[in-house]
Amino acid sequence: MKKVLKRKGYEEEFNPEKIKNSIEKAARDANVQNIFQIVEDVSRIVFEYCEDKEIIPTEDIRSIILDYLKEKYPEVAEAWLKYDKEVKGL
Repeated sequence: MKKVLKRKGYEEEFNPEKIKNSIEKAARDANVQNIFQIVEDVSRIVFEYCEDKEIIPTEDIRSIILDYLKEKYPEVAEAWLKYDKEVKGL
């Protein structure tokens, strides 16, 4: 069972739905049309990265997602970063 190492130092079970939900929210906030495709594309990249790892730092997951979004869907990356800043204080 894969674990995610959170910023505060604790581990929690890897939950792919959390990733999909956050990407979908950012895509909706960016008001794009191809939300399902974006969620599938980004999820695939993240899952491929995590495939051979037991513990994945949350920073690594965030970095992979943002790098991909910035390259392929910059408006979604912007929405993601806005949410991080306003809600998470990042």
